[in-house]
Amino acid sequence: MNRQIGYLLAVAVAAAFPFIAPNAFFVHLGQLFAYTAIAVIGLNLLLGLSGQMSLGHGGFYALGAYGSAILATSLGWPLGISMLAGVAVALLAGMLVGIIALRTRGLYLAMATLAFGFIVEIAAQRWVGLTGGTMGLFGVPQLDFGDFARGPTYFFWVAAGLLLLAQILSDYIFDSSLGRRLRAIKESESFARTIGLNVPVWRTVIFAVSAGLAGLAGVLFAHQSGFISSDAFSIRLTIGLLIATVIGGLGRSYGPLFGAAILIGIAETIASLHQIGLMLYGLILLAVLLVFPEGAIGLVERLFGRMRMGKQTMVPARAEQGRAGVTAQALDTAPDRRTAPDLAPAVETARTGGRLEIENITKSYAGVVALRDVSLVVEPGSVHALIGPNGAGKSTFINVVAGLYRANSGTIRLDGADITSLPAHRRARLGLARTFQNLQLIQGVSVLDNVMLGLAPTRSLAADLGAWLIGGTHEAPEQAEALAILEFLGISHVANLHPKDLAYGHRKLVELARAIAQRPRIMLLDEPVAGLNTQEAREIARVVGLLRDRGTSILLVEHNMEFVMGISDQVTVLDFGNRIAVGTPAEVQRNPEVIRAYLGVHEEAA
Repeated sequence: MNRQIGYLLAVAVAAAFPFIAPNAFFVHLGQLFAYTAIAVIGLNLLLGLSGQMSLGHGGFYALGAYGSAILATSLGWPLGISMLAGVAVALLAGMLVGIIALRTRGLYLAMATLAFGFIVEIAAQRWVGLTGGTMGLFGVPQLDFGDFARGPTYFFWVAAGLLLLAQILSDYIFDSSLGRRLRAIKESESFARTIGLNVPVWRTVIFAVSAGLAGLAGVLFAHQSGFISSDAFSIRLTIGLLIATVIGGLGRSYGPLFGAAILIGIAETIASLHQIGLMLYGLILLAVLLVFPEGAIGLVERLFGRMRMGKQTMVPARAEQGRAGVTAQALDTAPDRRTAPDLAPAVETARTGGRLEIENITKSYAGVVALRDVSLVVEPGSVHALIGPNGAGKSTFINVVAGLYRANSGTIRLDGADITSLPAHRRARLGLARTFQNLQLIQGVSVLDNVMLGLAPTRSLAADLGAWLIGGTHEAPEQAEALAILEFLGISHVANLHPKDLAYGHRKLVELARAIAQRPRIMLLDEPVAGLNTQEAREIARVVGLLRDRGTSILLVEHNMEFVMGISDQVTVLDFGNRIAVGTPAEVQRNPEVIRAYLGVHEEAA
């Protein structure tokens, strides 16, 4: 309800602003704020959520402006259609750049987008016959609905309305599964693939959406005054948008509003110092990063702790118990500890365990063979352990099975279907879930949200957006299911905390909870008790046993032999990438080859 009230207040303020503004100049500043904030929202979604750096957003802004202006002036298109076309040009350009940049990350992506921005800027300057160059395009139709006197007011209302729509889109993305998944991609693309995300598609789509919002801002800019020139689309524009994104609060939904307002204030203050403008912008950005890197919203929250702009996950009160001091708790002190039969219904949602067949898998790196013709079968509803000394190829094997690595040869089948050529996200959707030796938890969201990352969407995007707008019931079923899994593991009391606030044993359980949420047919556990004490290892063993009893098939990689021998139905042993033994735990423990591999002694000495 608070969200809806906020939007209604925004509508009321926007409607009244032209009449209460001191003069026309403030209306002009309101227009500038509206379309600048739209562009910053797009950049914040791209950089703040998905972690993709763009130094070319001025180019998308220019494409939107020129696309609409040229179509409206040279071809005489109706203003509404030309504006939509301008946005479409920027969106398509963003999709193309996003596809081209898929293989780049970090600095290389920034350089690629910077090159794009320069290409657009140079084209705008040199293609005089089309763009007018530095002399510009005159006579661009203004968005005044035929009323020159009231034109600025009408333009402001349109720009403010589009800003409100863009902000609603941003709020929804931040509050929904879309935001969680984009954060997962930002923090670990490998992890994102194992929960079923097609990372290239997600990166391209968010890049296109961000570019489209920049293009929309450019369209509004073009039809504000009726004149555009290539001088408006220099690198200074991109730097300004980037500063607004960072200074407002990177990765915060309302950061762009703060950032755009601060940027305009700075620009008006240093307007007479245009010769050193870029240097001043750079100094401002550096000062923000050093003094308050969390941005304006973070500074406000720090000064006024009651102001909470970000999403707060709400869970039942029992999940709040034990919140204080949780990082010092051991698993055996966690509340809500119940017996196994009482906990079993919490995993009723798991799919029936599948049969996983791996035949003659070989994997090499630059001539070094990590796996050589390794085969094993995980029977439905069983625990199959994969053990071996350090460097035996266990992690490589589980990464090949998950689809993160591509095998040089061999076959992988799930219930008879060949999945060898399927990428990781397709395997995850078929029921392969995994945990990681190095924990893959998303630090930017709560424990409950981390578990919800494993849940598949149950509604269409439109239905989910509608539920979010109405409020109250948004993601309630997903929250209830995730909380039930946490209760099953005895850690519901940490649901609202962030992973960094948890003890290591709790984090292990949270990752296991996320894997359970994926409703796996095959669960791949990569060293689930590494670094845990005896009590914590017993807790994991109890959970693994319950999952097996509910029908989940488990492929386990682990060094802790007490844990492995106590929980496994079958054991396969690797040594230097070769399978040297397979059988029951008792059979493997008596195998001379296994004894020699682990102890480094000759068979006679064993």
